[in-house]
Amino acid sequence: MPDGKTALFEMRGISKRFPGVKALDDVDFDLNGGEVHALVGENGAGKSTLIKILSGAYRPDSGTLHIEDYQTNRLTPVQARQRGIFTIYQENTLVPDLTVAENIFIGQELGKGAAFDWKGAYARSEELLEQLHVKVSPWLPARRLGIAEQQAVQICKALVLQSKILVMDEPTARLSRRERDNLFSIIARFREQGVAIIYISHFLEEVFMVASRVTVLRDGRVAGSSPVEALDHQQLVFLMLGRSVESDKSGKDAAKEAGPALLSVENFSMGEKFSGVDFELRAGEILGITGLVGAGRTELARALFGAEKRVGITGSVRLAGENFSPRTPRDAVERGMALAPEDRKQQGLVLCRPIADNIAMAVNDRLVRGWFLDHKKRRSLIDDMILRLNILTNDARLRVSTLSGGNQQKVVLAKWLATQARVLILDQPTAGIDVGTKDEIYRLLDELAARGVGIIVISDDPEELSRVSDRVLIMRRGKIAGEIRGSVTSDSILEAVTAEAAS
Repeated sequence: MPDGKTALFEMRGISKRFPGVKALDDVDFDLNGGEVHALVGENGAGKSTLIKILSGAYRPDSGTLHIEDYQTNRLTPVQARQRGIFTIYQENTLVPDLTVAENIFIGQELGKGAAFDWKGAYARSEELLEQLHVKVSPWLPARRLGIAEQQAVQICKALVLQSKILVMDEPTARLSRRERDNLFSIIARFREQGVAIIYISHFLEEVFMVASRVTVLRDGRVAGSSPVEALDHQQLVFLMLGRSVESDKSGKDAAKEAGPALLSVENFSMGEKFSGVDFELRAGEILGITGLVGAGRTELARALFGAEKRVGITGSVRLAGENFSPRTPRDAVERGMALAPEDRKQQGLVLCRPIADNIAMAVNDRLVRGWFLDHKKRRSLIDDMILRLNILTNDARLRVSTLSGGNQQKVVLAKWLATQARVLILDQPTAGIDVGTKDEIYRLLDELAARGVGIIVISDDPEELSRVSDRVLIMRRGKIAGEIRGSVTSDSILEAVTAEAAS
């Protein structure tokens, strides 16, 4: 163990096989009290499977788990909780119709006998939220919480359970920088209290900011485990992928000439969500849009796509020179626009349906011959999209929920690419996706732009925007507050957003 410490928790020789794939192969992992141990790897590398074994959701085929002086070959969810293990998953797991306090104390007993001490539960919830510097009422229904507030409630639950091991799965994937910094402060306080943290993230810079050790999984095996200070960013990427990836704009031609205007937006407004928005998107251009959470970026995209009610929407939008005011997303798709939404699980996919159905969903009406669906043409389209986007599956009839997050995002993109849209809007296209899949998506965007597609990328990640964008718009309080042209760098984007936050 590092520094001669005795591990609080160990996994030894863990293997797990699913039909057609070996998810984990002889994996070792350990964790010390008061340590943040990062777990990284590509989508499908085995991270989620390992965590589900730790939390009791899966039983390993072989291997042992050691928690202090307790040894077992499997845990149940109840046993994991009893041993002080708590997992905060990327997806919201709160009960939406219960209050904040009820979610924190669900399954707990503060009172004696059958009586539950509701007064004590609400008072304790208020104390815990204050400790985390989160201004949320314990009487508020969980459905009204933002992403950062949902995480805070989960952390409060971990505190109530007196958790010794806390697993954080992509905790900052949808947080603003301010919310992320607050989360890091909370993590620091956990460490001081001796809580051990497993930190899973695709934002590799965060690994160097919060973790003392990092373990890399690749294809279900441990590719490396090391103190964080012994690695740099490139070495970590190489361990994850077994190869290097380009991080500059070598795939883009900075001097390329803009094509004709595809999308022209003038004085576009929607109540308090955004107002007076003016911009133009040209053929072959990738336009980045960024700003703080709540700036109106997603609402703007949804309004352009016809996903918001037309009531209260004013201004002028022209697509390829013609007036464009879709009343529904179907109208927008028929006119040549597509939107890959921020929440792929809730808005981009039908998780209970097969991969094939999700890919062909937006174009089934185009695959009809006579009165019947042309199944041969449909299969050809699906196979082509799976190959083109390198979607890792051996059967398109499997539910899309069986895929990793990165491959699910590729299915979302495949669905919209199948429409042959002239304007493609991507809202947070690589949130929660590994560095290798990000690189594939970036290259795909370059290829689409080279073919004349106009692309809008909405993102919180300055490095992402600097990699893909020809220019970047900065939004603030529902308005376009600035624009970066020419040399689009992560520093210039970060400076613009930071200046925005201070104004």
